[in-house]
Amino acid sequence: MRDIIIVGTDTEVGKTTFSIIYLNAFSDKYAYWKPLETGDSDTARVRDCVPEACVYTPLRHFAEAVAPLLVARRQGDTIPSVGEILAARPPSKQPLLIETFGGPLSPLTENALQIDLIRAWRSPVILVGSSRIGAIGRILSACESLHGVSVIAVVLLGPPDPFAEEQIHRYTQLPVFSLATPQNDHWDASSLRRISLSQLPVLQAIDQLVERYYDDRSCFAAEIQELDQRYVWHPYTPLLEAVLPAPVVAAEEEYLILADGRRVIDAIASWWTILHGHCHPPLVAALRRAAATLDHTVFAGTTHFYAVELAEGLLRSVPGWNGGRVFFSDNGSTAVEVALKMAVQYWRMQGYSKDIFICFQNSYHGDTFGAMSISRDPIYFGMYDSLLFEVMQIPLEVEALVEAIRCRQDRIAAVVIEPLVQGAGGMRMYPAQTLRDLWEVAREENLLFIVDEVMTACRTGRLWAFDHAGIAPDLICTAKTLTGGMLPLAATLAAPRVVELFQHADRSRMFFHGHSYTANPLACAVAAANWRLLQKGDWLHQAKRIEAYWTAHLPRWRGHPKVKDVRWCGTIGVVELNLPGGYLSEMVPRWRAMALEMGVLLRPLGPVLYCLPPLCIRQESLNRVLDVFQACIDIA
Repeated sequence: MRDIIIVGTDTEVGKTTFSIIYLNAFSDKYAYWKPLETGDSDTARVRDCVPEACVYTPLRHFAEAVAPLLVARRQGDTIPSVGEILAARPPSKQPLLIETFGGPLSPLTENALQIDLIRAWRSPVILVGSSRIGAIGRILSACESLHGVSVIAVVLLGPPDPFAEEQIHRYTQLPVFSLATPQNDHWDASSLRRISLSQLPVLQAIDQLVERYYDDRSCFAAEIQELDQRYVWHPYTPLLEAVLPAPVVAAEEEYLILADGRRVIDAIASWWTILHGHCHPPLVAALRRAAATLDHTVFAGTTHFYAVELAEGLLRSVPGWNGGRVFFSDNGSTAVEVALKMAVQYWRMQGYSKDIFICFQNSYHGDTFGAMSISRDPIYFGMYDSLLFEVMQIPLEVEALVEAIRCRQDRIAAVVIEPLVQGAGGMRMYPAQTLRDLWEVAREENLLFIVDEVMTACRTGRLWAFDHAGIAPDLICTAKTLTGGMLPLAATLAAPRVVELFQHADRSRMFFHGHSYTANPLACAVAAANWRLLQKGDWLHQAKRIEAYWTAHLPRWRGHPKVKDVRWCGTIGVVELNLPGGYLSEMVPRWRAMALEMGVLLRPLGPVLYCLPPLCIRQESLNRVLDVFQACIDIA
């Protein structure tokens, strides 16, 4: 529906006045709804002044004229949540004129401001303010607080102020309109209709902006898909893919908002990156603060607080370490490359030619050449095999590791492993004891032990997946959830044992690696804020809630003739089917298209259906994911 949200700079600035004037001009086009009211009823006033309009009853009305949250507290009541208000939208056949209360930053619930509700509506906003002295500052401040919201016009009520209009437009680039209002003693239906009709050209101009906003959005999806097919090359996608990419215009919590207005559950956390939820307010705030002060600086020869804070937090989180260093990069594949180079140089500086890595079948560590070499997947990387360096790929078994070391001990530099869950290799899971046994063998043979936590960090019910096994790796690679998924950033953590060999001033023995955007301040600021959130531990309750859901619901498919296995670990839930064709099965695009039609974004790994959601995901969203799993099983 083509709803409009009426937002004021503050309370008592004329939101209801504007709504009445606007409805008088378009009562056959819009209905009115103010979800939350306090004091004298604005809804009743609108009914009296525009009797022909469709006016819906508030979701909640409090007689005391104070902030809704305050009066609710005084009465021992609660304010409906953002989700509950969205769900309570009246079933109107007409678009709604939705009037808010107070200003954008007015408290809504114990845990949310009104801006959270405004953003969640995903409808265009008309910002209303008074033209009295101070209008410029109030409007500009309100616009700042409406970051991420589509404000399509500013309306100043009262005597026209050309200077205010000019300045507001200059700094916001928004259309600015002035509207006259009735005198206090002329608040009756007939005089308000006259005032509205006398300013009809202005009201029509505002309404045309609303129509243009929705028309542009409805055309956007098809247009962007057409242009995408002409210019863009997507990862792991055929250029003639039958399923066109879904144009995403916004995101919030566990949802992606598509150009056609649909809210799609991001069941794979946007390739395992989004941790708390999309546009998590503390991370958005951290990014905005950092962007206002420092965009970027070369990290060779300079430093900054965000990187230092983050590095300290990362190192303190590793059990069994007392020191170490953090080397920043930009993605998981690169974090792995850094670890491989560090391992080789670690031995070379001691006079050893150890350059063979032990990796495991079904592992995946990234798409750069070193990462491909230790992944060795014939489907993903077979055509590059002649360019990859020598590794020993073995079954994920202690006996296989012992045998591999016995054969090539003089050349082996390190063991590389994804702890507990092999991600892109099919979400294959193994016990923590196996991880510990492998680490103990490597330690006994004095080999470096590298854990690839790019996917598993924060996903298995603990900060680090390797901590389930009680081990202390030598190198740790992390990336996806480091910034909560907001910006690209990666890190390779080196244990004191590794750092010690590099701890000198000889320039010929320094670590020769770096990137233009190493330790980008914006990404580090968000990651540091994310790390502070993780230290509070609240996220662990969310992870346990999701794991408990998998425990309760996934076993329903055990024994199903089409199902090979069901498994789960932390927030990751998996249903593997007996599907011919494996990773390249033609069923996969059909599943993806059907899931999207059902409101869920999935990206199956061949026969493996999996869900790795943001921590904030609601039970009703998890229920829908399972509905999609069932539908996929039915057509397999």
